[in-house]
Amino acid sequence: MQRYVGLFAVALFVYLSVLPIELAAVRFNRSDLFGIDQSVIAEALTDYAERNQYPDELMLSGLDQQYLGRVEYTFDTDLQDVLAGLYRRYRPDYAAFVALEPTTGDVMALFSWEKQHSGLGNLALRSDYPAASIFKIVTAAAALDQGKLEPDTVLPFNGKRSSLYKRQVFRHRDNKWTRRPTLVKAFAESVNTVFARIGVFRLGADTLQDYAARFGFNRELNGDLMIRPSMMSLSPDDEWSLAEAASGFTRANTLSPWHGAMLAGAVVNDGVMLRPHIVRAVTDEFGLPLYAREIRDLPPSISPEAAGKLRRLMRETVRRGSARSGFRKFFRGEFADIDVGGKTGSLTGNSPQGRTDWFVGYASRGERKIAFASLTVNIERWTVKSAYVARKVVEAYFSAEE
Repeated sequence: MQRYVGLFAVALFVYLSVLPIELAAVRFNRSDLFGIDQSVIAEALTDYAERNQYPDELMLSGLDQQYLGRVEYTFDTDLQDVLAGLYRRYRPDYAAFVALEPTTGDVMALFSWEKQHSGLGNLALRSDYPAASIFKIVTAAAALDQGKLEPDTVLPFNGKRSSLYKRQVFRHRDNKWTRRPTLVKAFAESVNTVFARIGVFRLGADTLQDYAARFGFNRELNGDLMIRPSMMSLSPDDEWSLAEAASGFTRANTLSPWHGAMLAGAVVNDGVMLRPHIVRAVTDEFGLPLYAREIRDLPPSISPEAAGKLRRLMRETVRRGSARSGFRKFFRGEFADIDVGGKTGSLTGNSPQGRTDWFVGYASRGERKIAFASLTVNIERWTVKSAYVARKVVEAYFSAEE
């Protein structure tokens, strides 16, 4: 009798570990048997994660009972250690970093730093930072996907790159001071007037709001954590509101580092955004699998062709644009063949108070890819730029490549 019980246990373990299978047109998986899916993990884990805690064990509510589950996380401890060392060295007032594998949604790094404890919780999960010029990714993606612009389209503007005035948006006139960058250059140098005019004259409020939703704004993005939505807000009948939103020159657009990494992931994953997750597997006290990660993608944000063009814009940002100082002398030696792209953004925010500095981007070599959002907030002076932090993470990730 013991022999048959042992055989049954082995068979059950193989079934739960290797399957799901299809039997008589009915799909069975661990969730069907135990009632543990991403939503159950999120309910048990989110409060811990918001306090920067990742327990080895979680009490999970299944179909008809509670299970004490042992948790295996997706984190890359080497990347976590790199971030800890960088933030200890440079000591920004606040910082957060999220890195994920864009084809699976595995979160490889999730880090929150405060120079002095403020009680704000996990800064990587907060969604009330100003998105700033990171929102230009959405504006550019919409224009490229709709065929309104090409990377080499010339877009004249007057004034400074960092300013935004109504007369330059609505009453543009070419003159001897007019500059004529292509879309690639305007994106790389983050020209506010150009992107405001794209929003007003090339896209319109409905289209911009549609693409904001496609890229996850104003939407629940829950995976195995419950994340508050990033917001994009404009008044449909107010063209100035549209200009501010399209350029990112507004505090009405907000973004979490979690969502920022998703944005970059969609760009490097040919327009497909995945819901990130930090739990790879959960087993019970006997090692029986209760849960395995669920890879869940969202409907494509943009076409693969548009994503390819957007990567060109983001490469220029790193090579010759606003992030070039953070990647100076990077493309040499063992890193010469890495494709790196990104977008910078900077705006003063209120929670926490200080100058918010973003770098959202990706890096890839062959099949090995990483997407990330790097954030620093400084009250009085800069100690380290977010793009430089991202560079060091990229170096560590590809140095570890086998």
